[in-house]
Amino acid sequence: FRHIKSTMGAEQLKCKSVDGVIKELMIHVLVYNMVRAAMVMSAEARGVMPSRISFIDMIRRLRSLFTAPARRGPIRLVVNPSRPGRYCPRVKKKRMKEYDRMTKPGVAYRQPQY
Repeated sequence: FRHIKSTMGAEQLKCKSVDGVIKELMIHVLVYNMVRAAMVMSAEARGVMPSRISFIDMIRRLRSLFTAPARRGPIRLVVNPSRPGRYCPRVKKKRMKEYDRMTKPGVAYRQPQY
């Protein structure tokens, strides 16, 4: 779901009806599977593992192949180096909140009541 939500832009669905949401999710899953199949075929042709091909690079390459011909031709697909055991999740250091952070003791924030 990480690639479907973050890379493919399905964090917020646009449909308002239940049928529309189901259709939108199914389209995202269909496109995801097509991109993964293209990654497997490309990896087999290059003799590498499919995990070494970037998901977003494959999406960009497929977009360049199916859109109007670019001046430079299709985007070159980069095969990432093998880096076993590496995992770096994407996280935000600080979540944006409605209120300011509490940097002093609670007593300092209290207003005197008259």
